[in-house]
Amino acid sequence: MELSADAQSWLNLILVWIGFGTVVGFMASLFLPSKKPPTLFASLVIGITGSCVGPVAFVFFLEPEYFHPMSPIGFAISLLAAICLLMIYRFVLLFERKPEKKG
Repeated sequence: MELSADAQSWLNLILVWIGFGTVVGFMASLFLPSKKPPTLFASLVIGITGSCVGPVAFVFFLEPEYFHPMSPIGFAISLLAAICLLMIYRFVLLFERKPEKKG
């Protein structure tokens, strides 16, 4: 099955963002180690979300002349956003209800 050039371009872009987000999520987990690390899926979602939210917030608040999210500064901003999201994730897990023991 052959994809059109536009579809191939979009697929490549999506795969690059998934890879970038995975690296960001893994690095965030290394900066905030814990006894119960997030699952692989949670790290992936936190990393991808951080790599999207961080650069968008940076551009929205600071309005730089030129900024590329997949640059070293973009990586650092994505990592900071992922660390913040990981802290929120762990905070939510603290208040997760545990099943009551019977007997």
